[in-house]
Amino acid sequence: MPPVAEYCRVAQRIVTRTGQPVDVRVHESFDAFVKSKAVIADTDGAIPEIQQFHWHDTSGVLVGISCKLKSADHLNLVYGDGSAGPDGACQDMNRHVYRALLATVRDPVYPDVVFDANETVWNQEQPGMTGPDWLKPYVATAVDDDGQLQVRARGFRVDFTDLRFAAVPARFRGVHYCHFIAPEHLLAVMNGDAAPGVVIGRAVDTSGYEPPAQ
Repeated sequence: MPPVAEYCRVAQRIVTRTGQPVDVRVHESFDAFVKSKAVIADTDGAIPEIQQFHWHDTSGVLVGISCKLKSADHLNLVYGDGSAGPDGACQDMNRHVYRALLATVRDPVYPDVVFDANETVWNQEQPGMTGPDWLKPYVATAVDDDGQLQVRARGFRVDFTDLRFAAVPARFRGVHYCHFIAPEHLLAVMNGDAAPGVVIGRAVDTSGYEPPAQ
């Protein structure tokens, strides 16, 4: 189980199947996280910088972690074929955490856990606006009619080599963004110490926002 400060570093490895070292910047400010990008500096030997933000409930308990990761295709482009990939889903990290937690739970309240595959956010009309859509609040855990615990992720990916975005500035490309359930909160739900229904995300003001030129 990764320490919280290392969470996105592990997520980068799991989601994009890479051993490439990365630097992680953990943001205390939501606005700073919104403005940040997962980047690779244009210098020899540069290490990717990925971004991390923590979501807390009204009592200050950590309930979610968001990561701005690099996409596998950009890692392969910079560090050579086979450096990463293929890109998986954000839920791959939630599954990884869940398997680790199972070893610590004797009698889970929800024996059946389903990882909702419908995680991708995409703004078809304005692809450059997908970031604000990704940040909108969503319910990350819920119980379905069969009594199964539903765990939901939310993410989107813009490959660096996607010709649809060839004219977009490099900082907006080669990214894989994910919202995850925090391990401690998932453990509390599994043990019955916290109720499902946690909300992750926050709406951003998009008035006057101009998507990157395409």
